[in-house]
Amino acid sequence: MAAYAALVSVMNIIEQMMSHPRLSTVFDKKQIESLGGEGSREASDLESQIASAAHAAEDVIESHIVDQIHAGSSHGCSLSDLQQIIEEMDGIMKKGAELKEKWRAREEQAAHGDVDVVEEKQPLTTTTGKASPVGLEDDVIHIMDKLTIHQHKQHIISIVGMGGTGKTTLALNVYENSLIQRHFDIRAWATVSQQYSAQEIFSKLLSSIGQSGSGNDLEVELHQTLWGRRYLIVLDDIWSVEAWDEVKRYFPDNGNGSRIVLTTRLSDVASDCSSSSCFTMKPLKKDQSWVLFCRNAFQQEHCPYPQLESVGNEIVRLCRGLPLSIVVIGGFLLKSPRTVGFWEDVAKNIKSIPNSIEKQEILDVLSLSYNHLPPHLKPCFLYMGIFEEDREIRASRIIKLWVAEGFIKPKRAQMLEEIAEGYLNDLVDRNLVLVGRHRYNGKIRSCRLHDLIRDLCLKVSEKDKFFYAKRALDNMTEERRFICHDFIESEDVHEMSDALMSAQLLRSLVSSTWWKLPVVFKLLRVLTMAKHCSAEDIIQNLNLRCLTFQPLYFLILVRLPSSISFIWNLQTLSIHARLVVAPIEIWSLSQLRHVECKRIYLPHPPPSPNDCVVMGNLQTLIKAVNLRLSEEVCKRIPNTNKLHLIYDDELEGYDDCLLDHLHNLGSLHKLQSLKLVVSTFPKRSSCNADRLKCAFPVSLKKMSLKNCSLVWNDLTIIGSLPHLEALKLVDSVMGQKWSPVNGEFLRLRFLSIVKCDLRCWDADSSHFPVLEKLRLEGLKHLEAIPLDIGEIPTLEVISVVGCSESAEISAMKIKEEQESLGNEGLQFQMSLRRRRQAALLLYNFIRVSRSTDYLYD
Repeated sequence: MAAYAALVSVMNIIEQMMSHPRLSTVFDKKQIESLGGEGSREASDLESQIASAAHAAEDVIESHIVDQIHAGSSHGCSLSDLQQIIEEMDGIMKKGAELKEKWRAREEQAAHGDVDVVEEKQPLTTTTGKASPVGLEDDVIHIMDKLTIHQHKQHIISIVGMGGTGKTTLALNVYENSLIQRHFDIRAWATVSQQYSAQEIFSKLLSSIGQSGSGNDLEVELHQTLWGRRYLIVLDDIWSVEAWDEVKRYFPDNGNGSRIVLTTRLSDVASDCSSSSCFTMKPLKKDQSWVLFCRNAFQQEHCPYPQLESVGNEIVRLCRGLPLSIVVIGGFLLKSPRTVGFWEDVAKNIKSIPNSIEKQEILDVLSLSYNHLPPHLKPCFLYMGIFEEDREIRASRIIKLWVAEGFIKPKRAQMLEEIAEGYLNDLVDRNLVLVGRHRYNGKIRSCRLHDLIRDLCLKVSEKDKFFYAKRALDNMTEERRFICHDFIESEDVHEMSDALMSAQLLRSLVSSTWWKLPVVFKLLRVLTMAKHCSAEDIIQNLNLRCLTFQPLYFLILVRLPSSISFIWNLQTLSIHARLVVAPIEIWSLSQLRHVECKRIYLPHPPPSPNDCVVMGNLQTLIKAVNLRLSEEVCKRIPNTNKLHLIYDDELEGYDDCLLDHLHNLGSLHKLQSLKLVVSTFPKRSSCNADRLKCAFPVSLKKMSLKNCSLVWNDLTIIGSLPHLEALKLVDSVMGQKWSPVNGEFLRLRFLSIVKCDLRCWDADSSHFPVLEKLRLEGLKHLEAIPLDIGEIPTLEVISVVGCSESAEISAMKIKEEQESLGNEGLQFQMSLRRRRQAALLLYNFIRVSRSTDYLYD
């Protein structure tokens, strides 16, 4: 693992340096080319030697680049240190070539029939959608009975079992059951974990209900939300009675059958929490284990390879009915050679582990999946361990970090982020990473690790010195990555600073706590810090690739110094301040890929010489304030695929003419996601002079417009975009009638209309043929949702929030009609109070209609 990561990293450094406009002549070209020899990649068995040599090479190269930047020189040179590393790599390459011959002999032996190879074939039937929980069907019914039993007093149900037995899976299947959703007015979920805070639990519960979950007095807000309603609360992975004691008083007993579910590994926690009933997880039975294994190893209910059935059953037996072990081993075998010999080796490895179910033995079982990961996935998997326990991790964040660390091996015609996304999908397929949420297009929005899998990451990382995450600070002279999420007492800050000052080889510093950087790190690549850091101090770290930090006071204005241009390989810039003002020199950062700030002002760039593309790597520009989108700007960022623009006359750089440049959007041919927010606009009217004029590239897949002063006829232009899949309109369209045209919005899957004057919506199922989710909010004048909308075959969710009573009644009509036609899969989301009011109004409407019909009979 370390060898592969180090080699890919050093090759990436060389490529980035050779393509840099100022640094391509820093080293002797022959020396650099000799480092890129193919032979070094073939010696994977000499991992420690390869990793050591590769780390030394990247240290020498990057250290010299930083020295040259400080000296203001870009003259080429030949380094004796680099020559020594080259000679060392040559020796490793020769050893690797010798071992390669031995491996080739083994392969020839296998080809002569010494290994029984099972013919690959496609699964006979694959599972699609959400699979039912294997072995938990009766348990789901049992828990549901406990939740819905006719007892008005508040009940607490505990689910107890060791890690990996399926407690969370059981609770989640009950929580998401349609009967449970209808039975309870409110459902809320929070994962607690060992390191908890009561405020964080309240925030998670409120967020799961759909409320902000931020601000002060969260416990009061939660209590008021739950008061008088029948609710279901799930507290997942609770480790102590103290955690329960801190939050329980805010769960009112309304005398209406409210329920609380706790999942825990500790039986004494369940008993001390005054549980009304306690359910203990049991190991899966033999047949249940086999079905679960087949689902993960073959993606079907049975084994399609008779030759593997015997050894497969042995592997399942050795997992001792532990679902997590079965799932992970199955996912590993799904991607492994389907040979009897290979599977027998796996069984032998599991059998060598003592017959115990303690945590260490489980980790030994799970480590088999890690040991057999392809080399390119190992560093990516271990890196998942840098995040705090039970945290939901944004997929985009982990991908940017992988790229910054140099783990991603480039491929032609593919962006590094696309390759990294494939890596993440592969880890998910192997059941090592769990999906948290999906995007509207099915891609992964967030993910997480089971805590035992995270323990595996920490264990292997400590052993391989991949990253340092200890609380006690030892000598850090050889550490390359340091992770700190624990709160640091003021008296320990000095000790922390002293330890870090010795870490001159440090490449990554990830911390969610706050303290001031004690020193400039010459080789630092990744810096994620909270507070107590000034932009001037941080920017002295000239080797940074990924910079994420939050100033001490969020509301301050951060002005970046012109010296930011010296950070030669900066890829990601993310500063969480009220406004970041960048210098004009930011346009010279040729390696910049992602700019994601709360708000950032970019001055207009100078003309680029010889029509060269200076920022051709830029993909993401989020919340750029008052950007003059001139031809010059568009020429500099031709490959941007995600753009978020804000125009506000109260922020820096505003000019009344800025909006006139938005027609240049059409020249950004790689743009896939556009968000446009106009916080200030001339007095709105439907006349052409006052309306926003944009040209949209045909590449767009996702669009969000806020306060953009369009009229409904303008949506013909938007609807004609051939790839548009998601559209959100917030107070952006004037006019009372919308009549879509056939042949538009052919690929639209998500439509959200918020706060507009729409009164008459004349549409049917043919106008949005593949729509999956419709959200209407704040449409106070809408007379009705078109009844035919419910007939769209792909439609899954209709959400109506804060709309007129007639619109909500029409939603209930659609619901009743679709249910009468057997379409129970269509979900309707409406606040409880409004849902009851709409149902009552609909009932009265139907009763009056029937009475009227009777009079005319």
